[in-house]
Amino acid sequence: MTRRSAEAIAVLIRKGWNVHHPPYGYTTMTEAGVQSRRGTPRTRLTPNPRHAAVVQDIFYWREVTGLSVEHLTARVDADPGRYPPPGIHTAWPPAAVIAVLTNIKYADYQPTGTRDEHGAFGPVEQRVPSDQPVHRALITSALFWAAQNPTTSMQQIPHHLVRRGHRGGGPVTEKANVGCSRKELT
Repeated sequence: MTRRSAEAIAVLIRKGWNVHHPPYGYTTMTEAGVQSRRGTPRTRLTPNPRHAAVVQDIFYWREVTGLSVEHLTARVDADPGRYPPPGIHTAWPPAAVIAVLTNIKYADYQPTGTRDEHGAFGPVEQRVPSDQPVHRALITSALFWAAQNPTTSMQQIPHHLVRRGHRGGGPVTEKANVGCSRKELT
């Protein structure tokens, strides 16, 4: 990807447009009258009712019980009717659970700069969130950050990462630090 196209995608993401496949727990909603240069409609994320509850459960179990990725995977695999696996999988792979736990989109921000030029996840410092919340959150920002380290309770999150006043008074993360490495989760 060229630098110019990467900058154009970053501008779209900062404005809240979804430019990738929706993550598990969301589907896309087309905005009427808004199109790309190619004529394809622009989309935003909207919760998928069946899968959104699964995402919420995974974060809750991670933060409240401190379950490891392996235990979370076993728990969702135990009841595929209640916790349907993502995509075409017949069971939850651990990588899918990690993908849920590391995706800031669930706290209603659209990040950019998450992958490097080879498609691998890039450093956290290079991730840039949208200017403001852009879609309905499935979890609070405080729960997202607490789930990054299951030994940390919601009360122990550094105060500078959480502020009040977001949709009904819930917590919101500051724009710095929008994720953690996948290696820190296992």
